[in-house]
Amino acid sequence: MLRRVYPRYPRAIGCSNSPRGSTHGLLSVLVTILLFSLLAAPLAAQSGNKNFGGPLIELGEAIIFPGEDFALLPVRITSDQEIVSWQMGLEYDELLLSFDEIIWVGTESENLQTTAITNPALAPFYGLQVIYGGSDALPAGSGVLAAFLRMSINDPGQIPDRGSLSTNVAAVATELNPLILTSQGGTNVIPMTIPGTVTAFDFPLFLIESHEGTAIDETLSIPIRAWTAGPASTFAMGLEYDELIVCELTIQGSDFDDLTQGQWSVAQQTSAAGLNFVLSATAGIVPALSGEILGFLVSPRPLSAPGSWPLELIDGQSLVDNSPVSNLLDGLVSWVNHFIRGDANLDAGIDLADAETILNGTSMGSPLPCRDAADVNDDGAIDISDVISILQFLFSGSPSPPPPFPDPGQDSTTDFLDCL
Repeated sequence: MLRRVYPRYPRAIGCSNSPRGSTHGLLSVLVTILLFSLLAAPLAAQSGNKNFGGPLIELGEAIIFPGEDFALLPVRITSDQEIVSWQMGLEYDELLLSFDEIIWVGTESENLQTTAITNPALAPFYGLQVIYGGSDALPAGSGVLAAFLRMSINDPGQIPDRGSLSTNVAAVATELNPLILTSQGGTNVIPMTIPGTVTAFDFPLFLIESHEGTAIDETLSIPIRAWTAGPASTFAMGLEYDELIVCELTIQGSDFDDLTQGQWSVAQQTSAAGLNFVLSATAGIVPALSGEILGFLVSPRPLSAPGSWPLELIDGQSLVDNSPVSNLLDGLVSWVNHFIRGDANLDAGIDLADAETILNGTSMGSPLPCRDAADVNDDGAIDISDVISILQFLFSGSPSPPPPFPDPGQDSTTDFLDCL
């Protein structure tokens, strides 16, 4: 059977790439970008001017995890035109932080020809100008991730014992670096700005990752990570979540499972509000943790999806060896109405089974898992022409289906078809 399979939308990650230690090389940068992308609320780059609300430079939120001394602060730009250069001054507490360098990895600028001019010439910097060379330009759109600013904490000793320290970073106009966005046509505009926040944490810390699923995902697997100052053997957590969703805890395949070589026990109690569990290493202690995964919360897609539901750690019920953990970062589990056009049976690929699904739906009245995906030619109706479109795509080299394709996304066409 002929089958074309396409990459899945980012899903819950496994446990093999957990950050360990205080590394300052490329690996540490990549891991930090990964955690940022999972923690931050989804804000994907948009092509065109959809949701354009005026030019904007927005600095996001960044976390300096226990044992680390830097964070990557996202810079997002909103514009209805492609941008060939942008610049800004920076305002932050220089007694606490310093701006070290600009990072392109994981941003819309990563594969573009970029020149960054910092002011002053040596760190710490207080101004930045970015110029795109050749025919390159930053795409127009809402919340386009343009760069990360590496912000370092000058003295980790300033972080309160077992606590946290938070400070703002703002994009401002200065004499050497005024606030300007320059479009491909040479037009300069002064954007509005939204300041960002850098928060540094001391040990210990518990974190629930935030994950987003699409119509393809029937369940999401949400990692729970931990940072500890030293070895420990017992981890207790209280979790609270909406009664509309159901979560189950699994330890198999986690870092804790690997570190204990499977020698662990878990006492779990489920209540109407959530879940309480105590995870213990039964064959001895585990070494200090630097973001390793204790376990996974497995959450099936609720009937009320799409939507978002918080996963909250309960203060006073989260402990390491009976010592309270005050640094608790909650997560968010979300399902969005994204799909791959033509993937009528929601198996993440397009093949004859999808044509059969649509044919059964139109001729026999069989239910369609995603009516929007079954509208292969995007004409707002589901009929035999959609079956023909799939067959032509698979066997006669016809053009691919309209977006969203080949990756899951939202339907940009207004119609009366739905998915989730």
